[in-house]
Amino acid sequence: MPSIVEPDPHGPYPHPGPGDADGPGFHDGPATGYDFHDRTVSRHLVHRASVSEVFLTGWQATGPYDFLLGAQWPRLHGFYRLPGDRYHDPVLLAETIRQAGLLIGHAGFGVPRGHQFVMEDLSYALGEPGLPGLAVTPGPVSLMLGVGCEDVRMRHGGLVSLRVRIEVTREGRPIGHGTGQLRVLSPASYARLRGPARRVVPPRPPAPAAPELVGRAQPADVVLSPTLAPDTWLLRADVTHPVLFDHELDHVPGMLVLEAARQAAQRLCYPEPVVPVELVTSFGRYIELDRPCFVRAATEPAATGGRPAVLVQLLQDGRTAAECRVLTEPVHGPAGEPGVPARRDAYDGRPATPGLGGTRLPLAS
Repeated sequence: MPSIVEPDPHGPYPHPGPGDADGPGFHDGPATGYDFHDRTVSRHLVHRASVSEVFLTGWQATGPYDFLLGAQWPRLHGFYRLPGDRYHDPVLLAETIRQAGLLIGHAGFGVPRGHQFVMEDLSYALGEPGLPGLAVTPGPVSLMLGVGCEDVRMRHGGLVSLRVRIEVTREGRPIGHGTGQLRVLSPASYARLRGPARRVVPPRPPAPAAPELVGRAQPADVVLSPTLAPDTWLLRADVTHPVLFDHELDHVPGMLVLEAARQAAQRLCYPEPVVPVELVTSFGRYIELDRPCFVRAATEPAATGGRPAVLVQLLQDGRTAAECRVLTEPVHGPAGEPGVPARRDAYDGRPATPGLGGTRLPLAS
């Protein structure tokens, strides 16, 4: 297995392995002599253009397929943020897990820069403390991630695919866990899959749903556009969004899919403000930027004593491209915060969207 060094031309540095420190356990914090939260890792290792969107801050190998990672969240993120600012947005867990898989692929298994990673599924769930484990405090949140790699497939010495399983702790206490399946494509394989030099000019995003209906404060952060079909929206893929489209892409990114699922779940739960405490997503195919994608949501019958889950499908060209299952809990703003008056969707009373007037969308393929 390759040694873990940062492939950064501005000064690579080694990270301590299991024999280089005093043998920290997962809940014991970083190894002696190495600060897991001193600085962010190279943005190239997590496929981010903006350093401010890099959450991982250090790593070491603890076994052939096991790693210990440091991560840090800002006190308040500009996009991943809940009403009232009492708790951190759990969707930050999903982005942190995504970054962890990419980091381990590059640094732990030597995947060269320029190779593409395909996320086939991604999920997270809060731990026993629930939302209180994500309480906002006066400073940034420093986390430790215990990562185990499963189903590791290699071909000719190169990584083909793997699954990461991650336990997340804050100050030694578990706050959540998650998993993701990654597949690696060489530039040539990606070009064959997507077409050589694929470039698209996405159309202007359709009008957003009312922000308060989907738990957002700004129209620019809304990723759903209303239609006349019940519980069905058009996906708004705004390639100028500074977080969801942090860098140039030729397809809809996975984190936009998760955001669409979260906003659809909030719309079904409106007017109660909710937070996604558990989210399971599978990605079946690329969602193209230059064709309409429909987001359809339905409430699943609740288990005894529990809250109902929301099932969300993203459909393009009559086929299911992604599916999400979202479990929510209520989240409340500061005491005395006035309620937000209900507002009708932007398209209410307007002509039906072509292809949706009175018709039923296709079922999952």
